[in-house]
Amino acid sequence: MEPHPYRQAFGARDLDGLVSLLADDVVFHSPVIGDPGFEGRDSVATLLAIVLDVVTDVAYTHELGDERAHVLISDARVLGKPFKSTTLLQFNADRKIREIWVMARPLTGVVAIAEAIGPQLAERQGSGRGPAVRALSKPLTGLAAMANRTGARLIAALNRSTA
Repeated sequence: MEPHPYRQAFGARDLDGLVSLLADDVVFHSPVIGDPGFEGRDSVATLLAIVLDVVTDVAYTHELGDERAHVLISDARVLGKPFKSTTLLQFNADRKIREIWVMARPLTGVVAIAEAIGPQLAERQGSGRGPAVRALSKPLTGLAAMANRTGARLIAALNRSTA
């Protein structure tokens, strides 16, 4: 299977290439925030510019799809923290991307995504809220790391007890 143009453009860090694949009414569903999604080509382009800036070491591991939808699974890093993401692209009748759904794990990676992207979104809007958004994300980083360590110990204990 030939890699999807979204994968190719993302790998090449080609924002114009990514934006050219989007429908005018595209909606990007964040792995961090519920509704609303980022609505419209300009809003999604702003987000994608930030994502291309902060997400590094992207390595695609799986890809599948048809004329209606495409799934990309990758390993990547943000703020030095590893995460795995699944991106579902849904197409309109013209084969333009009408919806992008991104799911990510583990929680430490999702929190790093929020920590890297949230302040930049606030700063690009000129709201002066970037520092506040950055400060609010800091406690989440510690809590996510603690939850990861505790959860890993609980799961290891369960695995040992059921082996």
